[in-house]
Amino acid sequence: MPTYHVHMSYIKQGSHAGGARGFAQYLRRDGRNEASQFRRYLEREHGQGKDDLVATGAANLPRWAQGSAARFWQAADAYERQGWVVARHLQIALPRELSPEGRLDLADDIREVTVGRFVHSWAIHEPPSRDGSGIQPHMHILFSPRREDSELDRMPAQWFAKAAAQGQDPRRGGVRKDPSWDTKGILYDIRASVEVLTNAALAREGLALAVSAKSLEAQGLSRDPARYGSAHDTADLARTMDYRQHLRASGALAFEQLTAYEGWRSQAMKLLSLDRQYVTDLCRDHVWRFDRSPARQFEREQSMQRTLGLAMGDREPTRSRPQERPPTRQYAHVRQQLHDLAAVLERLDDIPQAGAALNVRLSDREREQERGIGW
Repeated sequence: MPTYHVHMSYIKQGSHAGGARGFAQYLRRDGRNEASQFRRYLEREHGQGKDDLVATGAANLPRWAQGSAARFWQAADAYERQGWVVARHLQIALPRELSPEGRLDLADDIREVTVGRFVHSWAIHEPPSRDGSGIQPHMHILFSPRREDSELDRMPAQWFAKAAAQGQDPRRGGVRKDPSWDTKGILYDIRASVEVLTNAALAREGLALAVSAKSLEAQGLSRDPARYGSAHDTADLARTMDYRQHLRASGALAFEQLTAYEGWRSQAMKLLSLDRQYVTDLCRDHVWRFDRSPARQFEREQSMQRTLGLAMGDREPTRSRPQERPPTRQYAHVRQQLHDLAAVLERLDDIPQAGAALNVRLSDREREQERGIGW
């Protein structure tokens, strides 16, 4: 049964040992010679350290960082104001049931949806699971909440300074922080998107498996969650292992998997395709649907154009894997509607109207009473 886990936290200036730079070292499994909480974690397994790093990288670094994520996080620790958030951290489970290539693809798609326009470092770890059932793949994303869509010639001290007031010259201040990260709604949207991205990845590999972002209570399940306690509390860990074994033996986990898969099948019928690019576009545009910046408007316009091409069969799907589901007759009316829309767009010069058309297509998902309700 694939594991679902999405957790977000933050690092504040002056309140975390090692700061953002130290945590980035931990993600890369560096810093074993430094006396920090990260070193203690790395060496807790009988002093042998952790050798579970699969892949790591960084993206969207400003020019002054000179391609070095360590340089960027060192500057963030130095110049962010006391008590301010230096970085945020996402930890997301990747299904062990996917192929290694499939997990890397899924990780790329999740990063594109969540932090595609933010400076970030990332790493994929595959430690052994505590119950001995296999590996426990997961991804860490450490990112700055500041977003610079058009890079200006700022030096580090100014990059992390307070942003200029609205309407003033942006060069007079630092890079603005995206206020979306201060809301609970974006975490709900990310959780829902990770569910869709994960289930689509499993389906592309022909696996009849699915995950659910809903809580056990929301799924109509009354059992207690199997929470892991401290790694040093052997009695608590033993109780958790016994409970998980009971869930497997009783068929409870199998029933929950069947419930999640049936929910995914109903959801998948509403999608035009399982193409990686299409699903990524859909999820990214959902997470950032309230962002009206020119950069996001352009993203939505590009998404719509790709969706038009996919629906009308004008080109091969992009970023797809071999077992892509072909279009079927049930989508004929959708393709006709998009074809008619394309004909109208050809007569229009106003690009923002094209972006608005994509919002119309997703309007059935916009009827929730508040931001954050899953699809």
